[in-house]
Amino acid sequence: MTGATAILESRRDALALRRYTRERAAGRTAAEWVTYDDRLRAWTLAGSEAEATTSGRPWRRTRQPGEPWCAVLGRDLTVARDDALQAVFVTLADDDLSAWRRLFVAADRAPERCLSDWRACGRCLLAAVSGEPVEGSETLAGRFAVRGMGKRSLAGI
Repeated sequence: MTGATAILESRRDALALRRYTRERAAGRTAAEWVTYDDRLRAWTLAGSEAEATTSGRPWRRTRQPGEPWCAVLGRDLTVARDDALQAVFVTLADDDLSAWRRLFVAADRAPERCLSDWRACGRCLLAAVSGEPVEGSETLAGRFAVRGMGKRSLAGI
């Protein structure tokens, strides 16, 4: 992947993260059903299948059966497939909208920084749960914990 492609993909992921936190802070989910409003000449979101099919307007289902689906962003799976971000979001209660609001304010101000910081926190959480050591967490003292491995060791003689 070239540098420009990586930058564009990172920017796209950061904006998806911003949209995700905005929708979670508002308590909204992705609409699976839409109806066509003739006065607006546009498709409007329907809250449920019953609301869409009984509205008397043309309707359609936006989510197809068997299609991968994010409960918040719909077809956009960039946040849903990121295990590190999901590890951070699992630590928040779904009904705690004030915590989601704080995350949205941070992501709105600096989406790229939040993306990198939250991914790093998520990797630390996943490493703590899995028991594998985190890269870069090795201390210098740990390197010399085993005797006879230094430059001037007599163990090699």
